[in-house]
Amino acid sequence: MPPLVRFMLRHAALGFVLGVVGAAIIVATDALNLRSLAVATPMGWLGLSIFCFLMGLTIGSLQIGFAVMLQGRDDEHDDPKGGHGARLVPIPVPVHRRRR
Repeated sequence: MPPLVRFMLRHAALGFVLGVVGAAIIVATDALNLRSLAVATPMGWLGLSIFCFLMGLTIGSLQIGFAVMLQGRDDEHDDPKGGHGARLVPIPVPVHRRRR
């Protein structure tokens, strides 16, 4: 398996597990009365399972994004101050006076 695919899958799995653990903590502490609501309704197990899955999916996506953004990069070609050497140059814009 290519290293990039392994990198993405590893971080997706880690984030998914963290999201499901977070959802389990929310349900276990009965925050926002989610557990009470799930117990009171006949299809509450479906709602809780969808909640846990979507929390895992969201946190997994965030984990992939953080992992990609926080990767190191080669700064050999950048100037010492950072950036890519782009300079800002003012552009003159003609302004016409309105006549009344």
